[in-house]
Amino acid sequence: MALTSSGQIKMSEIGVELGRSADAANTTLKSLSDGTYATINTSNASSDRPDGDSPHSMSEFYSYNHSAGSLTSNTFYYSALSQVCSNNGSGTTLYHDGSGTHPAVGDTLYEDSSGSSTMSAGYYLSVGSATGIVVDSEGSVSETYSCGRSERRLKYNIEYMGDSLMGIPMYHFNYKDESYGKGRFVGTMVDDLERLGFEKALIRTEDGIFVNYDKIDVPFHNITNWKTTSYVKRIVRNRCYIYRNRIKIKFYRLWLPNYGN
Repeated sequence: MALTSSGQIKMSEIGVELGRSADAANTTLKSLSDGTYATINTSNASSDRPDGDSPHSMSEFYSYNHSAGSLTSNTFYYSALSQVCSNNGSGTTLYHDGSGTHPAVGDTLYEDSSGSSTMSAGYYLSVGSATGIVVDSEGSVSETYSCGRSERRLKYNIEYMGDSLMGIPMYHFNYKDESYGKGRFVGTMVDDLERLGFEKALIRTEDGIFVNYDKIDVPFHNITNWKTTSYVKRIVRNRCYIYRNRIKIKFYRLWLPNYGN
């Protein structure tokens, strides 16, 4: 647990933070500050740890956290919901305490590398991508999202591929405006999701309606990625298998009333 960031601070409190007992004898500020008793954790920001040089000061330990881990940095656009999928303004470097490269659900997002101040609740879109995170009032990531421009009017050369296991139509398509993506893509359509009742997978903004592909089982990628293409083919095969078996079951139930009972 980090030491206080202001006000009174005791040598015994600093000693306990460094792993010593509160009543340890012969404790000196110099030995606390220069690493004699314990190596100073440099995962803390330079302003939140002693520099080891004389003169030593108790205030150098303000906000010091001896167990602080190294945080991972990412650059985000902070947005209101109306701009949640828009790369507007300049990105800000923020930090998270997760084990992955990008923050995941349950990680905490901080505004500094020392982890002393959590970020405000809101939507954070990762710079250079179409993925983002939702942060709650405690600074924790409550969910992830991905923004896919999937309004039918934005696309051409549309080819229906089959339904996903959730029953969502999948398509290959190109964007009319190549700033949204060049080449051939796989994804779904906003109007299909509206028709099927997948409202929670839609992000309605001032720039249009986006699909949060994190909430459905349809991939959204350029199909030059062979893994995506094989994934779509596998889903289509599975759907065909399911349909064939449903037809068989209906046939047997039609001619054999006790079938399946």
